[in-house]
Amino acid sequence: MQNRRIYFLPRVKVEVIRPIENTEFCAHCTRLRVTSDGKLKPCLMRNDNLVDFLTTMRNGADDEELTRLFVQAVKRRKPYYEGSMHA
Repeated sequence: MQNRRIYFLPRVKVEVIRPIENTEFCAHCTRLRVTSDGKLKPCLMRNDNLVDFLTTMRNGADDEELTRLFVQAVKRRKPYYEGSMHA
């Protein structure tokens, strides 16, 4: 996590980090990422558990519906390394 780029934009801080295949990093991850095409990404190392929120927003979703999508994304969080620990 050293030497990562951090951008301070109005009302948001953006950190650019490289994927790390590190079980300690993975086990304690509390981040939720947003892809460039508007999907919530619960895991940096996976692409099979994304939640599309941009389409819902564009269709006029209210706060309750957007909250439901964020909760859904968090529930899809599963440690990436979990499969390799039982191998």
